[in-house]
Amino acid sequence: MTNHRFPTLGKTIRYAFDVCGVLPRKRCEPDGLMEEDKKRMQKRLERLANEEGRLTENCGAAIEELGSIISATLASPKLTLWLGEVSMDLFDVYNAVIRTEGTYLTERDTVRWFCRTHAVPRLVVSVRKHLLRFNVMSEGLLTPPEADWYLPTVTDEKTTWPLEKAMHWAYAVCDTNQTNFHYPGKNTRSARPECPEQTQNLENAGSWRTGRRTPSWNSLHWNFSRSFERLASVPDAKHRREIPEKLRANVLHVLFVARLSTDICRSISDTYGPAFLSQLVSQYQQHDAWLAPEIARLQECLQGHLSTLAGRTGDTNRLWWELSEPYWKWFADRLLACAYEMQPLLARGDRTSLSEEILTSLNTKYGEYTVRRILDTQETRGEFRAPLEFFEAVFDGFELKSKPHCSDDDIDAYEADLQRSALDACLPWMVPWLRAVVRYRREDFQSAFLHAAQAFEQAKYSAGEKQYALVNLYIELAAKMDSWRSFKKGVEWANFLGIPVRWLRDDEPTEDRLRGVFELMKLARYPST
Repeated sequence: MTNHRFPTLGKTIRYAFDVCGVLPRKRCEPDGLMEEDKKRMQKRLERLANEEGRLTENCGAAIEELGSIISATLASPKLTLWLGEVSMDLFDVYNAVIRTEGTYLTERDTVRWFCRTHAVPRLVVSVRKHLLRFNVMSEGLLTPPEADWYLPTVTDEKTTWPLEKAMHWAYAVCDTNQTNFHYPGKNTRSARPECPEQTQNLENAGSWRTGRRTPSWNSLHWNFSRSFERLASVPDAKHRREIPEKLRANVLHVLFVARLSTDICRSISDTYGPAFLSQLVSQYQQHDAWLAPEIARLQECLQGHLSTLAGRTGDTNRLWWELSEPYWKWFADRLLACAYEMQPLLARGDRTSLSEEILTSLNTKYGEYTVRRILDTQETRGEFRAPLEFFEAVFDGFELKSKPHCSDDDIDAYEADLQRSALDACLPWMVPWLRAVVRYRREDFQSAFLHAAQAFEQAKYSAGEKQYALVNLYIELAAKMDSWRSFKKGVEWANFLGIPVRWLRDDEPTEDRLRGVFELMKLARYPST
């Protein structure tokens, strides 16, 4: 099977579990889950990877469970909500892209494209948006002094990971150093026997801080929690530190964000190299700088509204949510309106068509952030532009499919053209789809189903919005072959994509209705397929 596709939903959610570092189990974990819980979750992730059962519901359940595990280890509900909403925004964007945009790139390069064109711009907005919506600032959380401490610093000499920055800050805010924090009163000249646990904690901390290893969240949480306890109970007043519970929780919050960012960024660097990671960091910082004035104005406006409502209600958090919601709806509508107006200008493929006068007018009408973001997205897409031959091959394939008397000879010639142009790997679903259609018209449903099944699997994560006819053909042929499992799989994928299923349309896909459609499709015929 070709790898010119988006990563599957199961693979994406598994990656989310991995980078959050919540599955490794070594001891009594801070989230209260045991080894059997881990095995149950791994089984759910395996079913999701195989796309068994209700795909959308299983994705939602897995994400909800991940959020519950994380919330059990973080004391701030607002921070947990913020993390959850930011993650869901990214997941929703990814789902939308799978539904609408095809890819001609390999899975590796498709991820690179998604990061540059969608993930970074969305992440910048989501981080700022949900910090305000949930009024996270009211928590009074302390953070490292560097404005973007949660991002790596990439230079030619080395990469400084966020976890290193966070650990350095944690020791400073606790008025101690790494050695005394993890092993208070350690003295190599003392005859007193060493404590194995504290020795191991200190060694692990040194390995994590220098970037030699990235710990699981459970290991990091356990190490720092135990060190807080030891630091408070050491007999020697010189080394003892009584860290307030609120500060302990604060440190753990910062460490979670830093560890998560470190794990994600290290995987990017390992896969694509430090230069690409540096490019993403620079893009994030640039978008954040463009957005900052808008966020400052919004924050000032909201605080002004809140001051006029002072004394009328004690639910400040609810007011932050309610007052900011109209703004973010307007923000999204403005972005769409600006993109619509700029589209014909950008379609010319020449930035010179956007004169200073036009840009000034657009900035005045839509805001500088909005215009800059659209221009940046346009330029970024140019880095991954498909060759003209690809679009011609797609057009030729659909034109061939529309011919009532398309034959295997026609398809063979088309396939040979794809191979000569080295486009067969980019369009692996087109040829089997064409062969399925030819056999369907001959009423050779068994052979048609074999080709349709191949096309269906190849198109799922690469054909975008071009899948309507193929998915319905696969569903119908599955019914004709009396394959209930394949039929349900096709319906689940159609539901995920938002594709109407023939005979079902907008009806709730209950078991009884699906059984009825299954029987109808055994008899139905669509000559124009």
